[in-house]
Amino acid sequence: MEMYEELNNFLQSTDAKDKYEMTFVDLLEDDLTGYDKEREVLDKGYQLPITFIEGKPAFSGKVDNNKTYQILKTI
Repeated sequence: MEMYEELNNFLQSTDAKDKYEMTFVDLLEDDLTGYDKEREVLDKGYQLPITFIEGKPAFSGKVDNNKTYQILKTI
């Protein structure tokens, strides 16, 4: 949750602040009904956390604020 908050705070300070909506889903605790594609990625064993952008896995492991920002700029 800490990385989620850090990313959100970072993005809010950029020109991409109006280009995204973020939802934190705890893949180990939350009900994953409606997250079928995300469950498939999780089942493949990717390192947590997994960052999805537009419903597709962008990267796994440590959340990269700058990489996320660069992807959002291209959308």
